[in-house]
Amino acid sequence: AEVDSNCIVKLYYSFQDAEYLYLIMEYLPGGDMMTLLMREDILPEKVAKFYIAQSVLAIESIHKHNYIHRDIKPDNLLLDKNGHMKLSDFGLCKPLDCATLSTINENESMEDSSREPMDIDGSLPDAGNGCSWRSAHEQLQHWQRNRRKLAFSTVGTPDYIAPEVLLKKGYGMECDWWSLGAIMYEMLVGYPPFYSDDPITTCRKIVHWRHYLRFPEDAKLTIEAKDLIC
Repeated sequence: AEVDSNCIVKLYYSFQDAEYLYLIMEYLPGGDMMTLLMREDILPEKVAKFYIAQSVLAIESIHKHNYIHRDIKPDNLLLDKNGHMKLSDFGLCKPLDCATLSTINENESMEDSSREPMDIDGSLPDAGNGCSWRSAHEQLQHWQRNRRKLAFSTVGTPDYIAPEVLLKKGYGMECDWWSLGAIMYEMLVGYPPFYSDDPITTCRKIVHWRHYLRFPEDAKLTIEAKDLIC
């Protein structure tokens, strides 16, 4: 409510009863970015540039007030009736269940077969056995089947969380820019850069991002797009 920006969903007022807190917020009939990506799969670079530019303005506006969102993801990016995007879910998003993340260590060995690097074309190992490799197209199909289930699961999804947040280290506003980079990757490639079958493997890939970040050849991203993501 303190941030007055056209890129932020407006909170008009709130009230509560004995059981619930009610927030009266701006109505945005255009749905969210997650739904748009489910419908379109991959966005043209010009379209992605438009949404990323608006995301940058939204993130910048909250950072100016010394706020860090920490959970920027496609389902928190809402569209108004004119197709303009606004950032939502400040303090209302469900947290990732970090109870099982204590085994993740940035200095752990990368020799485990379940953590093999992606192939040069961006293919990912199937997390079920660590041996079956998926093509980029198969990875996209798998993500499409699981996207909504992951978004509405009780533990949330770590696909867009910065490594320093997962490692419970000190972090700053940079973690929001990391999340936006992961979203931009998904817009242009079709799935998040570190997606895996289970959240723990995803978290390990994020922590060891230098080992896992690749761009599929068939994605045909421009040099400028790759440079901005990295």
